[in-house]
Amino acid sequence: MTHVTAIHQFHHGVDIGDGVTNSMLFIRKLLRSMGFESEIFAVNIPSRLQSVVKPYHGLEAYSADTTRLLQHHSMGHELGEWINKLAIPRVLVYHNITPSEFFSPGSDYRRYAELGREQLRQWRESFEGVIAVSEYNAEDLAELGYAREQVSVIPLLVDMDNLGTSEPPRPALSQTLHPSLQVRPALLFVGRIVENKRQHLLLEMLWYLHRMSERNQQPLPMLIIAGGGDTTPYGHFIRQRAHQLHLDDSLIMPGKVDDELLQALYQHSDAFVCASAHEGFGMPLLEAMVAGCPVVAMNTSNIPHTLGEGGLVLNEQDPATMAAAVGLLLEDAELRRSVQEGQQRSLGRYQPSLLAEQLKSWLHTTLNITPPGSTTDVQGS
Repeated sequence: MTHVTAIHQFHHGVDIGDGVTNSMLFIRKLLRSMGFESEIFAVNIPSRLQSVVKPYHGLEAYSADTTRLLQHHSMGHELGEWINKLAIPRVLVYHNITPSEFFSPGSDYRRYAELGREQLRQWRESFEGVIAVSEYNAEDLAELGYAREQVSVIPLLVDMDNLGTSEPPRPALSQTLHPSLQVRPALLFVGRIVENKRQHLLLEMLWYLHRMSERNQQPLPMLIIAGGGDTTPYGHFIRQRAHQLHLDDSLIMPGKVDDELLQALYQHSDAFVCASAHEGFGMPLLEAMVAGCPVVAMNTSNIPHTLGEGGLVLNEQDPATMAAAVGLLLEDAELRRSVQEGQQRSLGRYQPSLLAEQLKSWLHTTLNITPPGSTTDVQGS
């Protein structure tokens, strides 16, 4: 067996609430529980994470004899040459790159999306092993020339033990966001306001749902779109589109919210709705399931893999069809209960103990590495 005592991680940037950052924190917890030395290294480190994440150049001090590096990749960056010169053998952990055509020509997002995919092509022979955090990401790597049988899918993304721990009262939503949330159904979407998330389709769905509710003399649902980007051109378009559809008083865009309010939104919304065209995983879908919020989503990218047997997954990319499904979910208590039960069963795939065993097995079979410690308890940090 290879005598590796340290498995560190690298990603270009980290941030509070960022999906890749949360993934690295969770993996670090698993690795430390196995007895490995494990640290996170990054370039751009916000002040709130400087006690948790180390500057990237610290990796230059480690040798190949006892150390491996998990290199997380979700966007291109300027450190390609530097990381190629490191002495430490590397493993790719791929989180997906949003296709560049979703971004405006000439924008930094588009440039780094294109660079990120080109770097993946260049690095095909550079890794001792490859982990994709979803089936969709594994398929994406295969299209980039990676041998599919060499890519292992392990959803090392989030510590389920840290999700859905608070139970704020529903009136807090009406006090914080809108008084009508006391009496009107709340539909929720969480995610950056950007073209590939297709929040405009959610507005069109809401318009159809209002027509249905009016005919049935039911309260008109409200739509909450939580996430950064509300001041971007697409964010302004969303507000303009809401005005065109006469939905101004039915749309709430609070921007990026803190953890406490986010949990309140998940736990007390009547449904989570998603019309996104591209999700490498779709962490808000998982967060909604943990909170017991039933999910209605269009069948794209990794969404059906993330939901498993949970949620209502719609093959038609049609706002009217989505409105009908949401309407049924709001009216039919038995359907709602069935969806929630399926979501709870699906969450079993993401339990920390199961993922710890998958990671340990992968280290053994792929890298010939046995953990220095014997414990598999992942309760510690």
